[in-house]
Amino acid sequence: MRSERLLPNATWLFSLILGQASLLMGLTFSLGWAFAFVLMIPRHSVSWTDASGLSLPMIPPLIGMALGAAGFLLARFYQQSVIRYSIAGMLLNTIPLSLALVLRFMSR
Repeated sequence: MRSERLLPNATWLFSLILGQASLLMGLTFSLGWAFAFVLMIPRHSVSWTDASGLSLPMIPPLIGMALGAAGFLLARFYQQSVIRYSIAGMLLNTIPLSLALVLRFMSR
């Protein structure tokens, strides 16, 4: 009887923590990558001919998206109501990932 209440509470808490972690990572990376992107564009436009292009790392936003996806799948599988934090985290992590991809493709 007790295990029937323990599993939904544990999955609710774990999916909430994963979603909040993804959301926090997405907010900080979006702000940081946006500032870095604004500072790198003028330097990138000057040095685009000598192939010393600057780029932003793509792994941290991917980690944030993976945390959000794990929270999303866990909440979806156990039908929990905290799925919105994971979705918001995944959406916010796409912003720095897209900025990193734009800089990477501009340097080629």
